[in-house]
Amino acid sequence: MKNQIGKCLLKMLALVLGMVCAQSAPAQTFKRVNVKGGAALAQVSSGRASVWARAGNGNPYILKGKQFVLANSITLTQIAVGGGNAFQADAVWGLNSSGGIYSARKSGTSWIFDQMPGVLNFIAVGPGYKDKCHPYEVWGLSSTLIYRYNFCIQNWDNVPGSLGTLAVGSNGRVWGINGNGALFEFIFETLRFSQPPGLGGLVATQVAVGTNGVWVLDDQSSLYMFVDGFGLKLAIGGSIAQVQVGGNGVWEINPSGAVIRYENLQYFDVIPGTLASISVGSGAGVWGLDSSGKAYAFSTP
Repeated sequence: MKNQIGKCLLKMLALVLGMVCAQSAPAQTFKRVNVKGGAALAQVSSGRASVWARAGNGNPYILKGKQFVLANSITLTQIAVGGGNAFQADAVWGLNSSGGIYSARKSGTSWIFDQMPGVLNFIAVGPGYKDKCHPYEVWGLSSTLIYRYNFCIQNWDNVPGSLGTLAVGSNGRVWGINGNGALFEFIFETLRFSQPPGLGGLVATQVAVGTNGVWVLDDQSSLYMFVDGFGLKLAIGGSIAQVQVGGNGVWEINPSGAVIRYENLQYFDVIPGTLASISVGSGAGVWGLDSSGKAYAFSTP
């Protein structure tokens, strides 16, 4: 009997020690990444194999090694990165304050921003899988008019419909929200946007698309996942300010700035501090900015 009790005590002790070790292991967290020259950042955009940022003065920066470095002296109001795969680099597009459109390319060790045709107030970039004229899915909005870039004609095709915002996913899907908060998905077979069934009376404010599915914020700050064939499924009620989705997972920021990672129908805080914005890549990682424009990269031990 004493031997049995002793064995039980040893097992319990081993279990307790294991729990202590598990709790004291280094936690997943965001680590500060410097900007050469110390510029504060206004936006960060993570793609498949590259990470770009836009400084408060509009200059684009690229992650090189362990810091962001100035890529070009152009002034931008938005930068969009994505669409890379094993055979092609990420596409990098941007807009200036007049709606001028630019596409970045590397020349030697320098980055050149070529002006493209048209005027837009919003741009999004993702992978293109459908045909040779769309090696990347590059989409833009001019007011509420919708445009898709055609690489064969090197110009924009107007897409029927009217949207206030849109998202291009790391899985090639394109979704948008119109001025009334109604959700639409682009149907590649018909080349038109269509409203999927199962949305109910939801009024959407943000949509994010990736390999982890389609995620939607409504006007009550609740987070939903759209399940093909079933419609919307409530994930988190009334506590989300921003959602971003990519090949690196599903991430949210709540109204207090706390960062949440949604996984296996559970959510958990992964950062002791706060972030003002977040970008989820399709391979280049998860990046965030705090309220003072400092950059952080998600890190696992």
